[in-house]
Amino acid sequence: MKKSAKLSKLSFTGSTLKWIAIVTMLIDHIGAFLIEPYLLSQGVNTVSLFLATDLPTGSSYYLLYQTYVIFRLIGRLSFPIFAFLLVEEFLYTRHLKKYISQLGLFALLSEIPFDLASKGVLLEFSHQNIFFTLFIGLLCIAIFDLFDKKQDSKWIILLLALLISELLKVDYSIIGILSIFIFYYFHDHVLLRTILNGPLFLMNLTAIFSFIPIQLYNGKRGKQNKTFFYLFYPGHLILLFLIRMIFIA
Repeated sequence: MKKSAKLSKLSFTGSTLKWIAIVTMLIDHIGAFLIEPYLLSQGVNTVSLFLATDLPTGSSYYLLYQTYVIFRLIGRLSFPIFAFLLVEEFLYTRHLKKYISQLGLFALLSEIPFDLASKGVLLEFSHQNIFFTLFIGLLCIAIFDLFDKKQDSKWIILLLALLISELLKVDYSIIGILSIFIFYYFHDHVLLRTILNGPLFLMNLTAIFSFIPIQLYNGKRGKQNKTFFYLFYPGHLILLFLIRMIFIA
């Protein structure tokens, strides 16, 4: 009885959820931007997330490959939490214009660090960082929210956001925008928004586990240092790039 009572009292603030998202993202990026480049430099194929059966069991490469797989799977938890927190901030912020401009600014500031960490080049346009996804998603729901509920033309906003995300090749692309929109449109229908979000992440099954902490959100913001959270993203990407250049390149 005591254990069940403790479980029923378990809850997370927005700050705790953000830390979960940041830590799982960092783990994912260590796998993608450090472990994967090293394995590729050693001739190990990391295209598939299945077992590397061509590697001798127990070898250092085999164990490192398994670490890579685990890190990438853990990293799938981060985006749904970021999408959920974006919507929560949108619904309750008193400074929406400032919030939108901050996301847009850090999308631009983070692109070079993202390209350095992911591609090893200063700037390229085949894949854009997650801040662009969040920025487009926020603009979508902000404009959509301005329309009257009975106006069918408002759905054009969602279609445009999906198209832009695909054209710009942002992280998570259409799936990311749809996830943000579902969290917004079905905000008061907890079970429904979870059911609708689930199929979006079928290719990243571990992402489904992110809905456990989301379900435990208690509606409280918690202690937050927005400056740190904004700077962490480009900062950790630059750090991972430098580590890669020193120890792998």
